[in-house]
Amino acid sequence: MGPVTQRPASVRARPLARTAGAGLALLAGLLLLAGCKSLSQVGAAASTHNPPANAFTVSARVTDVVVDGGSGSVDVTGSSRSTVSVSQHASYSKTAPSTKHVLHGSTLTMSYTCPVELECGVSYNVQVPRGVAVSVSTSAGSVTLTALAGQVSVRADAGLITAVALASPVASFKSDAGGVIATFSAAPTSLTATTNVGPITLTVPGSVAYLVDAHTVIGSSTVTVKRGTSSAHSISARSDVGSVSINPS
Repeated sequence: MGPVTQRPASVRARPLARTAGAGLALLAGLLLLAGCKSLSQVGAAASTHNPPANAFTVSARVTDVVVDGGSGSVDVTGSSRSTVSVSQHASYSKTAPSTKHVLHGSTLTMSYTCPVELECGVSYNVQVPRGVAVSVSTSAGSVTLTALAGQVSVRADAGLITAVALASPVASFKSDAGGVIATFSAAPTSLTATTNVGPITLTVPGSVAYLVDAHTVIGSSTVTVKRGTSSAHSISARSDVGSVSINPS
C-alpha cells in the first residue's frame, strides 16, 4: 500500500479565508471610494447646487409607495394622515436631475434621472398613511422608515437602513455595504435582514416565540428572543461580514 498523503490544514481553511478576503477587499474598496468622493467634493464644493426642496401632495387613494432612489437619503414616516406628502431635495454640480412621480392605480412611484456629472442626487422625505406598503431602493444613501404598518421592503447598495416603531407584518431589508437596525412595535410574521458587509440589529416584541435563522461568516451572532420551531413568526438575519443581534424589546 502506498504512502497516505494528508491534506494540509491550510487547504481546508481556504474557503473561509476566501470569504474573509472578499469581505475585507469589499470594505477596503468602499473606504477608498468614500475617500475619493470626499476629495472630489472638496474641489467641487464651490460649484455644488442645493436649491430649496420641491414639495407636492397626492390626495388620491394610495396603497403602495415606491421610491426608486439613487444617491441621497430616503425617509418615510407613517401617521394617521390620509394623503401622501413628499419633499424632494436635489443636489448637483452642474445640471439639475429630472424628477418624476407617477400614480398608476393606487401605486405612487417616485424616481429621477441624472446627466453625467460629478455630483447628482435627490433626497426624499415622504409622509404617508401608516398602513401603506413601502418599497425603497437606493445606490448610495441612508434609508429610514418610521411608524409604518404596511409591508416594507428596502434595498440599499451602500447605506445604513434604519426602521423605528414598525408594525409591519412582512419586512425585508438588504444592504450590500452598510447595516440594518430595525425595531418593531408589533411582532412581524416574516422579517428578513441581509448584509454583505455590516451589522444587523433587530429588536422585536418578546411576547411571542420566533422561528429564527441567524448566520454570520465573520462576526458574532446573538439571539435572545424566545424560539419556537413551529412559530408563525419567522426571522432570518444573515451577514457575510458583521455581527447579528436579535433581541426582545
